[in-house]
Amino acid sequence: MQKMTVEAKVAQLLMFGFPGTTVSPFLKSFILEHGLGGVIHFARNIENPRHLAQLNGELQSLAQQSANGIGLFIGADQEGGTVARLTQGVAVPPSAMALGAVDDEAVTESICAVSGLELAATGTNMVFAPVVDVNSNPFNPVIGVRSFGEQAPRVAKHGAAAVGGYQRYVAAVAKHFPGHGDTELDSHLSLPVVHHGRKRLEEVEFLPFKEAIAQKVLGIMTAHVVFPAIEPTPGLPATLSYRVLTELLRKEFGFEGLIITDCMEMAAIADTFGTVEAAVMAVEAGADLILISQT
Repeated sequence: MQKMTVEAKVAQLLMFGFPGTTVSPFLKSFILEHGLGGVIHFARNIENPRHLAQLNGELQSLAQQSANGIGLFIGADQEGGTVARLTQGVAVPPSAMALGAVDDEAVTESICAVSGLELAATGTNMVFAPVVDVNSNPFNPVIGVRSFGEQAPRVAKHGAAAVGGYQRYVAAVAKHFPGHGDTELDSHLSLPVVHHGRKRLEEVEFLPFKEAIAQKVLGIMTAHVVFPAIEPTPGLPATLSYRVLTELLRKEFGFEGLIITDCMEMAAIADTFGTVEAAVMAVEAGADLILISQT
């Protein structure tokens, strides 16, 4: 690390998405010239497990050829149910809400272990799951069946079970901190605000994240959501807040893993602070990986 240039260190803070089923010229040159922290896959990148394994092998080979020779985090939103990027030739898990309805932690852990094993077999080493948002708002347009339910204790215990299952084989990333469950806006399209006071946040939104941390989850993804009870700066989302990422998550909750932003091209960020400026702000706030999924 001491021998790395500043540019190489910055590159390690970035995780990119790319178009198509082959390594794009831009991605190839960026990995070789600068090194890169990671790559995120979407359905647009994947044909089948064999293809994904070959693609990931090529990506890691490029990383080894870079100046720093550091391997990539390679992740995907393989939550199950309506959000699954690898769907051919694998056992796509049911939605989190279905697992919450079954309410058997051993079943949740086993299913997530199978999903983690299948991802690892393709060379994918990080899963952006579980969603540990508490789906307490019936008008929430973006969480819904991605959540284990509307009761914080149930979400917490199944989130912890999911982490245990995934992390037999891959790094799990609990999301979206400090909670995207009680919003009526989709942060892909606008900037939501959660107005609850600290007491309610402690009882509901925070509980599943604390359980995930107790389960030694390796990553936590941030929410592009404003929490005035934690961050008094008007309109400053959790992703860009030092009070949320460093003072709350790091210092108060004692989280020692990776803090990963949600995609910085989502409208909640791109249309307010802008992807470029917000990337710098997120690092200053305490983020370790800046996710730029599209362009």
